[in-house]
Amino acid sequence: MKLGIIRRFLPSTSYSILNADGDDLDEKSDPEYSVVQVNGHIDDQTTTDVQILDPDNNNSETTREICCNSCGPLDCIDHRLRHLFAAWGRIVARHPWPILLLPILVTIGLSVGFRYVTMETNQEKIYTPQNGKAKTERKIVDDLFSSVSWEDHATPARLTELGRYIQIIFTTDDDQNVLISALLDKASDVHQMVLDHITISGNVSYRYENLCIKWHDSCLANTVLTLYEDNEDYFTDNNISYPYSFLPDGNVGFLGAELGDVELWMEDEIETQFSPVKSAKTFRLLYYLKSEGEFDEINSKFESFVIKRVRKMSADWEDVNVVTFTSRTPDDEVKAATYEMIVLFPIAAALLLIFTVGSCMTKDPVRSKPWLAIAALVSTLLAMLSALGVMFFVGVPFVDMVVAMPFIIIGRGLDDAFIMLAAWRQTDTNLPVERRMSLTLADSVMSITATTVTDTLAFTVGSISSFVSIRTFCVYTGLAVVFDYIYQITFFAACMVFSGRREAAGRHCFTMKRIQKPYAIVATKRDEVTDFVSKMDKQPDNTTKSYGQEDHAFMTFFRNYFGPFILNPCIKVVVMFIYLGYIGVAIWGCSMVEQGLTEQDLVRQGSEASKFLDLKYKYFKTYEPAVSLVIKTEQNYWEAETQEIIERTLSKLEEDKHFHDSSMTISWLHEYKRFLELVGISNITKDLFMSILREQFLLIPAFEPFQLDIVFDETNTSIKSSRYFVLGKDLFTSDDEKAMMLKARQVAKDCEFPAIAYSPAFIYFDQFVAVIPTTVQNMVIAIGSILCVSFLLIPSATCCVCVTISVVSILVGVIGYMTFWNVNLHSVSLLALILSVGFSVDYTIHITSAYVSARGRRRDRVIRALYSVGMPIIQGSLSTMFAIFICAFSSHYGIRVFFKSLTLVNLFGIAHGLVFLPVILSVLGPSQ
Repeated sequence: MKLGIIRRFLPSTSYSILNADGDDLDEKSDPEYSVVQVNGHIDDQTTTDVQILDPDNNNSETTREICCNSCGPLDCIDHRLRHLFAAWGRIVARHPWPILLLPILVTIGLSVGFRYVTMETNQEKIYTPQNGKAKTERKIVDDLFSSVSWEDHATPARLTELGRYIQIIFTTDDDQNVLISALLDKASDVHQMVLDHITISGNVSYRYENLCIKWHDSCLANTVLTLYEDNEDYFTDNNISYPYSFLPDGNVGFLGAELGDVELWMEDEIETQFSPVKSAKTFRLLYYLKSEGEFDEINSKFESFVIKRVRKMSADWEDVNVVTFTSRTPDDEVKAATYEMIVLFPIAAALLLIFTVGSCMTKDPVRSKPWLAIAALVSTLLAMLSALGVMFFVGVPFVDMVVAMPFIIIGRGLDDAFIMLAAWRQTDTNLPVERRMSLTLADSVMSITATTVTDTLAFTVGSISSFVSIRTFCVYTGLAVVFDYIYQITFFAACMVFSGRREAAGRHCFTMKRIQKPYAIVATKRDEVTDFVSKMDKQPDNTTKSYGQEDHAFMTFFRNYFGPFILNPCIKVVVMFIYLGYIGVAIWGCSMVEQGLTEQDLVRQGSEASKFLDLKYKYFKTYEPAVSLVIKTEQNYWEAETQEIIERTLSKLEEDKHFHDSSMTISWLHEYKRFLELVGISNITKDLFMSILREQFLLIPAFEPFQLDIVFDETNTSIKSSRYFVLGKDLFTSDDEKAMMLKARQVAKDCEFPAIAYSPAFIYFDQFVAVIPTTVQNMVIAIGSILCVSFLLIPSATCCVCVTISVVSILVGVIGYMTFWNVNLHSVSLLALILSVGFSVDYTIHITSAYVSARGRRRDRVIRALYSVGMPIIQGSLSTMFAIFICAFSSHYGIRVFFKSLTLVNLFGIAHGLVFLPVILSVLGPSQ
């Protein structure tokens, strides 16, 4: 039996369900009961598309019986939600003031959490895998060599973490030789300033010698200045060599970390460890500071003071460029980028306000809704403040990437608001406000609920990431999405009630003066209703304007022009070819994706720190980092077999292109064997081996640093663990860094003794190994969750599959085309992909939900869907673009990645939601 349209616009207390002929099917005269239409229309496949509910008591037995008898398992959730929100719409319409004020009071209460705000700026914690292998290995190395007092008896290569430091690079304007007196004199002045007394706070003064990391009670020296200050003619006499050079006292200094782009005199001969230097284009000063205990805070202030003095000293220097970098610079850059985005946020909010108000205006001053546009923005702001307050109160630290959350939540919140406004426009203007609100929430609930659930699931998946930046951002943003959903159906819904009352009273949207007669209830008699229902039942709902419906020009454009155009058979073929081209290029881009978040990406573009890192990667990556090969267990080092195994393991690294040869290797065992050969000792026993090692070899000044590489047992008769160092070579790209780390780890794994390969740089290189598995895991879980939720909330298996395939297609496009936009795959872009999952779901679920709700043939249902949600999809996309547009001007790399990824997901989301998916549904979608 075919049902007609419910007589939902009657103002009387008698409600009837009519069939297509206008005959009563059922009737309830109790004024406390009302008829709720589930889908907004009667579908030919649904035999009982209506349900009589008590809005106050909501008899569950009656509801269950009707639903289970009238709908399939997928339809039940859809129908129940629509009934629930229809009832909620009536409650909001009856009690708008308390429902409007409650979110405001909640937000004020939760804002107390701002008193407890903490900020995490440590980039090692934020951007490296929390469970990275290097962090585990660092603890092993620290435990094995715990007897070493690092900061009172150390060398740079043996530090297990970077700690506190100051680096200063000198260059010339025209890339001339820096080894000239004019420049070195200035460098000496800077060096002397660092060595002098420095007042950090109050009347407390410190000298560098009290704060530095030492070797034999002396601060680690800068070799170039040591040579220059001892004899200024040392350079002109070609006495300086590279990468090692003899010092005036007869010792050897390493210049590989201090000079960059070195030109040698002996160009036609084989380079040696002591090749004469002709010139160098860059010169670097290095200062290593203590970071244990109270020295961490003191040296943080010391670094800041030194940098300010250096900038002041070099401000008037001509032809000499000085750039600085300290251990606190990355943290300072994070704070600066955060404040920058906070300043930019009001600009974005102003642009959004103008756009949103403009999009809610029409020629009719009564039906224009500028105040609802403002209310939509206020609702998202309340959601953000509530989420931030909760996170601060429970102690979740704020990280720099969270500054992008407001821009994203505003765009997403406005998208939901536009969906609700579109549903409002499709209700009969002659209905009471209470009934219009009931129908509005019933019609929009599936779209906004499905997108909220899927977005929250996507962020929940991200919250289990091993990257703190991703996890923290997802927790903050996911909670904000939940608050936004709650405030949309409370605060914003209450604002819609007041706006609806104004419209019903015929008042101007700005002046509030009555300029029209109040909208009358047209159909009040039973025969008029029956006649109207009979007429409307004979018309397809996608081609004729509904009775008393508030159409918008863009809505009619999608119904009358755009929909019929893309469903033209010839256009369908063109669309499919365009899609094949799109997905082909995207797959090509995915095949070329690169990995890695470089140090330059973590500082502001154009800043002094950025210039420093550019120079560092250009000139100072030839001789770093030092990688230690650690033998973890006790071995028979006096045996030739053991010595051969260690030498063979080291040679595997020395022969690799990412490491220097044996001339740059630091091996106590190799030097000790040479020492034994020089003194004529062979066929050595264990006792003699250990005795000479401890009592003679390690006491020679040149070999004393090896004391840091050997751990003896309690009796000093065995070696519990030892380590050896190889030097990285020409690591100019992230691919080089990853390859070097993996090679070192593989060699350590293949060693016949239990061994590990470790370098402080591996802490950051670990992201290259973790990012792809993390990306695949997060995407698979997120897409699987979306598929499950879609099956629950969209009563069509075909449409659920279409949604999932569309989301995958959009993600492939975002990853592939980001490659052409110079975005690598790393923790920040992974975070952007998680966002892309949420946004891509929004576009596809809106159109499929509207398609399922429509009636008629596939073509009619597609056109109806475009008519219903085409405009809000465009509005939501544009609002997101306005929200993130300001991010394009950020100096923070991560924020610019958000802009690029969300721009792509918006473009591809619109293409899928309004073009590709409608064409697919017109061919493969469920029929009437």
